[in-house]
Amino acid sequence: MAMATNGSLIQYYAAMEPAEFGQAITSKWQLCERLVKEVQGSVEKGHVAPLDGARVVSSITATLFGYDEFILREVSAESLLTPAPAWR
Repeated sequence: MAMATNGSLIQYYAAMEPAEFGQAITSKWQLCERLVKEVQGSVEKGHVAPLDGARVVSSITATLFGYDEFILREVSAESLLTPAPAWR
């Protein structure tokens, strides 16, 4: 099953046969593993802070598996924890 470039990932995976799943994610997962190892090495060498490394890993995974519209929003986890201002 070929994935449409503009299609919904929900529709793509919902229409997929169970036997197609592994083949569909293998190349993405192999790339993800290589990129995560690079980030891990950078964190261990002190080039990147652990929190930033976690953010990069999250972004890599989200982008490769189709959730890049979420990570590109101007909302951070920290902003979700900040109390809303009191409006008068």
